[in-house]
Amino acid sequence: MRTALLKLFRQSPFEGLLKHAEYIRESGPIFQLAILAYLDESDEEFEKHHNQVTIIENQGDLVKRNIRGHLPRGILMPMDKFQLLWYLREQDKILDSVQDALHWLSYRKTHVPDEMVDDLLLMVEKVNEVLKAIYPLVNSAALYFSNFSEEQRDKVKDAIREIREYEFQSDQVERKLLSDLLSYPFENSTSAFHLTRLIEYLGDVSNHAENAGDMMRAMIAR
Repeated sequence: MRTALLKLFRQSPFEGLLKHAEYIRESGPIFQLAILAYLDESDEEFEKHHNQVTIIENQGDLVKRNIRGHLPRGILMPMDKFQLLWYLREQDKILDSVQDALHWLSYRKTHVPDEMVDDLLLMVEKVNEVLKAIYPLVNSAALYFSNFSEEQRDKVKDAIREIREYEFQSDQVERKLLSDLLSYPFENSTSAFHLTRLIEYLGDVSNHAENAGDMMRAMIAR
């Protein structure tokens, strides 16, 4: 039975999941550069990085559709198919949220109060840590499903805990930023709304990463 599962694994979607996770990891530094360009009011640089992330997100979508279209049918997989699809959904939403944040910024030029810039950059840094953490999670899971070793299963759980910690740290910064934004005396209420929604998009990145980790935990459960 184990041999059959290992043979089946070679037909599993983890190769695609790793490719998709690589796109997520690739988007992080570019996303950071886009935020810095926006803060510096460098419109041309911002749009360059914005377009790069859009291209990456489109490539990720192609991988996602390929995974969905090539799942083994009528045979047993070494994980629940519904859980796998739900995991893929959450992993894809990580990249969607990165793109959404930059789309949202592109709609309006809003000045970020100087006293909030450091916290905003800190949150962007936490988001980038989350984006980098997805690939090791998927890679650890792929190795686990290839040998089902308890040691490798522990590595998957370690990767999940790391993502949860990043999400917790991001959430702390998000709460502070939202509190500061809602109490700041903006001359234009649209500015407050624009920045508030940006922070929520950033939070969505970490939230979907945590959701993906939770679903991966269910996939390796015994």
